[in-house]
Amino acid sequence: MNAFSNKIPLVIFFVFYIGTVFAQNNLVTYAGGAGKETFYDVLQITDGTFLVSGYAENLDWIDATVPRIQLAYTGNIPNGQGSGRYGILLHLSSNLQQVLHVVYFPKGAVEDIRFIKTSSLPYHPTADLYFSCNTSDSNANNGGYILAKLDNNFVNGIPAALEWVHPVWAKSVPKENHPWDVSADGKVFYISGESYGYDWSAVYCLDQNGQRTRVNNWRTHWLSNGNEWRGTPAAANPLGSADSVQFSAIVLKAWGRCDLRSWTLNEYNAILPDGNGGAKKGTWPLDVLFDGPCDPGAPAANSPGYTGYSLSGTPVYGGQSIVIDKRNNDLYIGMNFKSVLPDGNPDFEPAVIAMDSSGMLRWWSRLYHEVTPDGDMRNSSPDQYVDALAIDYTHDRLTIGARCHGNNVENFWEGNTIAANPTAQGFQNNFTGSSGNIHISWLGKLSLSDGALAHSAYMAELAEGAAGLGVPLADLNLAGWPNPNSGWPDVNTTRMARNSLKVTSSGDVVVVATGRRTITTANAYQKMVLPYYGGLSSWNSFVRVYDNQLRVPKYSSLVVGVWDTLTQAGGGNTELFGVYKTESGVICVGRQIADNTGIPQGNNLPVIGVPSWGSTVPENESALLIYYSAANLYNSNDGFSGTFTGEAPLQENERIAILPNPVSDWMEITTKEIWPAGTSVSYTIFNALGQPLQSGRYQAGEILHIALVSGVYWLQMDGGGRSTSCAFIVKK
Repeated sequence: MNAFSNKIPLVIFFVFYIGTVFAQNNLVTYAGGAGKETFYDVLQITDGTFLVSGYAENLDWIDATVPRIQLAYTGNIPNGQGSGRYGILLHLSSNLQQVLHVVYFPKGAVEDIRFIKTSSLPYHPTADLYFSCNTSDSNANNGGYILAKLDNNFVNGIPAALEWVHPVWAKSVPKENHPWDVSADGKVFYISGESYGYDWSAVYCLDQNGQRTRVNNWRTHWLSNGNEWRGTPAAANPLGSADSVQFSAIVLKAWGRCDLRSWTLNEYNAILPDGNGGAKKGTWPLDVLFDGPCDPGAPAANSPGYTGYSLSGTPVYGGQSIVIDKRNNDLYIGMNFKSVLPDGNPDFEPAVIAMDSSGMLRWWSRLYHEVTPDGDMRNSSPDQYVDALAIDYTHDRLTIGARCHGNNVENFWEGNTIAANPTAQGFQNNFTGSSGNIHISWLGKLSLSDGALAHSAYMAELAEGAAGLGVPLADLNLAGWPNPNSGWPDVNTTRMARNSLKVTSSGDVVVVATGRRTITTANAYQKMVLPYYGGLSSWNSFVRVYDNQLRVPKYSSLVVGVWDTLTQAGGGNTELFGVYKTESGVICVGRQIADNTGIPQGNNLPVIGVPSWGSTVPENESALLIYYSAANLYNSNDGFSGTFTGEAPLQENERIAILPNPVSDWMEITTKEIWPAGTSVSYTIFNALGQPLQSGRYQAGEILHIALVSGVYWLQMDGGGRSTSCAFIVKK
C-alpha cells in the first residue's frame, strides 16, 4: 500500500464522522496558549451567559481588553506545595463568542477552580454561587481542597471577593471527587479525609458563614468543652442543650466508631425491602460487615456479618458523592467500603444513603440484591462504587452513576428486572461479555421517597473486535448500531467523569465519559465507525444524553482527536470533566493532554465555530470547550433568556421568531432585520435525526404551510451570506 492510499481512511473518516446538518450550531474549540490550561466545569446562569472554571499557567491568551477581577479573600488557603497556576472562572456570553469577564485567584493561591454550584434549583433563577478548588499542601496544613462562596453571582453583579473560604483536608478519593453540595438555605455538606486507609474521613456541614455546624440527628458531635459525644438528637448531649454542640459529623471509620451501623438488636435484625423485590438485613448500610449492633459507649467491630462479609484491614470507608434536594434540603450520600469476601478475597461494596434535613435516616440502598426475590443470599464479588448523584426533580427520583469492576453472579440491578416497573427496559440491560478486569458504568433511578428502583441501564461500550453483536437497532437515530440487549458482545472499560452527572428539566440524564467503540447517534457531530465496517476504533471521550427512563440515547457524540482507523493512532487524547444541558444542546469542557515536554498528544479535534478567544490548534495541554446541538435535544425549560445559537453574535433586534409555536399546519417566520423586508431566502426543515423534510423559498410576511407530524423540528434559513436557525414544535 503506498503513502497516498494510506491516507484514504483518514479522509473517509473525516467526511463520515463529522455531521453537517447542525454544523452551524456546533462549536468545538481549543483555549489557551503555550502553557497548560484545563476547563473543569460549566454552568449556565439566569441571563443565559455561561461560567467555565479551570486553571491556566498564565492569562496571556485572554484579550487584554477583557475585564479581569482578582478575587480578594481573608483566611488561609493551604497551597504551599502548589504549581503556581491561576484558578480561573471565565464568564462567557450566551453565544460563547465573547469572554465577558475573567475572575481569578492570585497566581499560586489555588491549583484550579474545580466545581461550580448554586443554591438554587436547576434551571431556576441563579442564587448564590459556591465552588471548590484543589490545593496542594501537607496533611497537617489541611491540603486537599477548599470550599468557598462568592460575594456575587454575575447576574446581580460581578464577584470581586470570597464571602468565606474553608480548607478541607482530603486525599485519595475525597480529593479526586470533591464530594460536596449546597442546600437551598446556604449550608454546604462535604466529605473530608481519605478512603480505605487508617487515618480519618467524615461528612461535615458548614453553616451560611462557612463554619462547621451541628446537624441535630447525626450521631457524632463535638461539644463546646472540646469533648466528643455520640448520640442523638444534639440537645440530648451531657451539657444539656443543642447550643452546646459546636459541630456534628458522620464518621466514616470503623475502629472506635458506630456511625452508619445499628445501635440496637432490633435495628440490626430488621428485615427490610431492598428496593427491587428482594430483602436486606439491618437498618443501616454497614450492618452487613458485623455480627451484631454497635454500642456507642463501647464500640466493637466484630466480623463477619450475616452474608459472610468481613471488615477489611483498613478501617476508613470511602465517601464519594453528595447531593441535596433543594426543595426540602434532604441529603443523599454515595459511598462504598472495602470488605473481605468469605473466601478471603478483597471486595468493595456500595451504598446510597438518604437522610432528611435534620440528619435522620430515611432509607438506604445497596443497588444489588443481598437476598434475592427467591430468597437466595448473595455476595457481590465485583468491586462496586458510587461515582455521582443527581436529583430528577420532575419525577422525584435520585439518579445514580455507579461503576463495577468485572462481572459475576450478582451485580448492579438489571434494566429489565425491576420489581416496581415490570415492563421496564434499559438501553443496555446487562453487563455482557466475559471480561473481568475492566470497569464499566451503570445508571439508575431510585424513588426519593423510599429508594425503590424505577429505571436502570448499564453503560458499557463495545470492545475492539467484539463478536456476538446483536441485531441492528430499529431506531433511526441509533444509525444501525447493534442492539446491546440482543447479543452478548465483549465490552470494554467505560467510566463516567467524577460527580458530573446532570439531569435535565424533563428528567433526561446527561453524562460525559470515556469508552472504546462508543455508540454514537445519527445526529452526533463526531461519530464512531460502526463495528460492521471494519475500521478500528480508538479510546475516546464522549458526551451522551439518555431519555428520562434510560431506554435510549437521544444524543451521543465523541470528543476526540481524528484518529487513523487502520492503526488507531491519533485518538485517546482527551479528557472531559464537566457537562451542562442547555435549551437546545449540551456543553462540555475538558482538555487535550500533552506529554511532559508540552507536546500535544494525538491528532487534533475537528474544530468548528471557533470564537475569537479560542484556538483552532492545541498548544501544550489545551483546554476544550464543546457545544453540540440537535433538534431532539430542544427543550425550552432547559434554557434561560439569550441562550446559545452557535452563530455570530446577534443584536437584540435580530432574533428569529416563529408564530405560532407550537405549530399545527402553518407558521409565520419573523427575522427582525437579519434580512430587509421583502427579501426571499431559502429554508429547510429538519427532523430530530437531521433529515431534511421540507425546503423552498420564503419571504417575510408570507404564511408557510407545513405537513408534519407532532414532534420537535429544526428550521434553517440562508440568504445573502447570512444564516440563522431555531427549533420549533409541531403539535397536532
